[in-house]
Amino acid sequence: MFEPLVRAREFFYSQKAEQVSFIHLRILLSTLLCAGYYSRHWSYCYQCQSQVPPRSGHCSACRICILRRDHHCRLLGRCVGFRNYRPFLCLLLHGAGVLLHASVLLGPALSALLRAHTPLHTAALLLLPWLMLLTGRVSLAQFALAFVTDTCVAGALLCGAGLLFHGMLLLRGQTTWEWARGQHVYDLGPCHNLQAALGPRWALVWLWPFLASPLPGDGITFQTAADVGLMAS
Repeated sequence: MFEPLVRAREFFYSQKAEQVSFIHLRILLSTLLCAGYYSRHWSYCYQCQSQVPPRSGHCSACRICILRRDHHCRLLGRCVGFRNYRPFLCLLLHGAGVLLHASVLLGPALSALLRAHTPLHTAALLLLPWLMLLTGRVSLAQFALAFVTDTCVAGALLCGAGLLFHGMLLLRGQTTWEWARGQHVYDLGPCHNLQAALGPRWALVWLWPFLASPLPGDGITFQTAADVGLMAS
């Protein structure tokens, strides 16, 4: 049943990106329709007016469907999906580490500054540094120290929380969309889930996300827990 799908995919990837015309896409679509693949696995995107693979989703900000879409990151200004999920995880890890390290380095200086003032002044400086600067209660250097430290602490907490959340999703083989709907279809076990998202060298890519560790899938077809059970039996 999947032989037409394999042939169509091989034909599609054999063409250079600039040479893939509308006719080529029509041939691929027709072949997949003849294989009966869309009706059981793919869904229809009314915004793109096209069939989309499983786990794909349309992003209203990017105005395109993303393979294995997880979410649209407002800070990065782009979607996180099949190809860039690994760099996104490493960004959270390294960002949390760098910001936490900067907070620790700034801690002694900020602590000395806070001990020289009353508790009310200390709380206002930490929570409202801009107001303290505008009212002339602190100098520009004191404001900069408090503001940079606050930013580093808040950024470290944000990256740490995101890393914990996506680490949980990674071990469960879920996307954010699937987690919100309680779907566990693609949970193959922690080890296989790590390899599916990070590649065979998943333990090393945390240190350098651009390390050669090819992803086992193509972003179009995904192995499910039911498939693993059938293979085991």
